[in-house]
Amino acid sequence: MPDEIVLLTGEREAPYLTQHLQVQAPSLVVRHVATREALDAVFAVPRMRRRLVAFTTNVVVPGRYIAACDLGAYNFHPGPPTYPGVYPESFAVWEGATRFGATAHAMVQKVDAGPIVRTEWFDVQPGWGRMHVATLAFQALVRIFASLAPHLAARDTGLPLSGESWAGPTRFRKDFEAMCQIPADISPADYAKRYRAFGEGPFQDLYVMLHGHRYKIVNPWTDADLAREMGQPPPA
Repeated sequence: MPDEIVLLTGEREAPYLTQHLQVQAPSLVVRHVATREALDAVFAVPRMRRRLVAFTTNVVVPGRYIAACDLGAYNFHPGPPTYPGVYPESFAVWEGATRFGATAHAMVQKVDAGPIVRTEWFDVQPGWGRMHVATLAFQALVRIFASLAPHLAARDTGLPLSGESWAGPTRFRKDFEAMCQIPADISPADYAKRYRAFGEGPFQDLYVMLHGHRYKIVNPWTDADLAREMGQPPPA
């Protein structure tokens, strides 16, 4: 079994994922990191029998850190192989995808390009926005993680590959930001589609440029809207 798993994920996800791993191997050391700086600090100390697990993170892992993991490095991506890169749910909604999902894959230096370990798919209904699609993808990703946790925590061998392949263009932050700029003369129908794909949720991503000035579009999304999409009771 690994001596150490470096878990690169957010603060909210870390306790749940750590518990899944340590249930399988109580003596396993799980080092949670959430930032590039914390990742650098961990890898400044060489260690044998180390495995890296990244889960819904925006931190780009340098190739030298991937190579330094004796037991492999794996990424849990909240999108299917047809949508590599950032904000896959937004581009799926924009393009009218009828299927979406989540993917676990081995990490290589290129983003979302390593051999695929497992994918879970689901159908996307017309009219769904980015938040609904992202919520279902996150739930699918948690299920994938839970199914692979026994192997990640207790075995030295690499995860078996699924044989699936990546397809479609890899999206980057600049591609997302370009779609968030709203033309001043956009039609109501086109704006509704752009909002559903790139503006929906507790964010302030959409904006319009007028006479050299950037104006942020205030999102009317509420805590009750977010709770509904997450399948939770509305806040009191």
